[in-house]
Amino acid sequence: MTPITDLQSLPKISGIYKVIDADNNVLYIGQAKNIYLRWNNGHHKLGKIIARCGLDAYIVWVQIPEWLLNRAENAAIAFYQPPLNMKNSPIV
Repeated sequence: MTPITDLQSLPKISGIYKVIDADNNVLYIGQAKNIYLRWNNGHHKLGKIIARCGLDAYIVWVQIPEWLLNRAENAAIAFYQPPLNMKNSPIV
């Protein structure tokens, strides 16, 4: 588990990661061929994560081979249903 304030210590591996808050609520799930680069090159959800829980968020990951990333990410999102992964309903 890596604090959102310590992105330099993330691993340079392919895998699935989840962002959790201080109460272990899953906020976001993603995948990357290189988790370190994904976060250290500017993650598109970082602003929303900080807006939601400040700097009290953590990244937890599991190493997954690249060929299995899409399937593993989809399964994790379906299981946890994290709020920052959910698509907004269209406004009619």
